[in-house]
Amino acid sequence: MNKPNLSLLILAAAFSHVSHAEGLYGSIKIQSVQQDLADALLTSPRVSNRIISPDSNKDVGGSIAFGYGFNGGWRLESEYTIKQDSEFKSYWAPFNANVNNMQVSSRRLMINGYKDFPLTDNLSLYAMVGMGVAHINSEGYQSNTSRRFADNSQNNFAYALGVGADLKLTQQVTVGTGYRFVDMGDIETGYNTFANRINARDEQLKGKLREQNLYVEARVSF
Repeated sequence: MNKPNLSLLILAAAFSHVSHAEGLYGSIKIQSVQQDLADALLTSPRVSNRIISPDSNKDVGGSIAFGYGFNGGWRLESEYTIKQDSEFKSYWAPFNANVNNMQVSSRRLMINGYKDFPLTDNLSLYAMVGMGVAHINSEGYQSNTSRRFADNSQNNFAYALGVGADLKLTQQVTVGTGYRFVDMGDIETGYNTFANRINARDEQLKGKLREQNLYVEARVSF
C-alpha cells in the first residue's frame, strides 16, 4: 500500500471516530424529587429532644441543560434545576404540641460530567458526577403562621452522583433514564420573630438538605 492511500485511510478512520462524538447538545429532564432534611435541629436551650422527625417531601420537578459530547464517551454540561418547594415538620420535647414547620425553596446551577459505557451501537449505560451552587431560601413557623422564623437566603456548594441508561433513537436524538443523589449542604432559617417564653430571639430551624431524583431525559444534538 502506497503512502497516499495509507494517509487517506488514517484520515477516514479519524473522521469516523470524530463523527461518533455527540458535539453540542441540549437536554430536558422531567424528574421525581424526594427532598429530606437530615440531622434536623431546633436551636433552643429549652428543648430536650426531637419527638417526631421531619418527613420526606415528594414532588415532580425538571431541569434544562446544554453540553458537549467528546470522543471516548465523555460529556460535560451545565444544568439549571427549576425551583423546588418543600415543607418539613418536627415536634420537640417538652413542647410536644408545637409543630415546627420549616419551608424550603431551592434551585441549582451545576456542572455535570458523564462517562458512557456502550452496550450496543444505540444503547449505553453511564455514570455521572456533578458540582455547583444551590440557592436556598429557608423560613418557617412554630405552632401557627403568626409565630414565624425569619427568612434566610444562602448559596451552598452542592454535589451530585448518579447512574443511568441512554438509547439513541437517531443520530441527533437520545432518550434516557437515571437516578441521582444530590447533597445541598447545611441550611437554616433566621431566628424567631415571635416572643418565646423568655422573650428572646434564640431559636431557629436547621438541617442538611438532600435530594434524590428518578428522571427521564430527552437530548438533542445540534
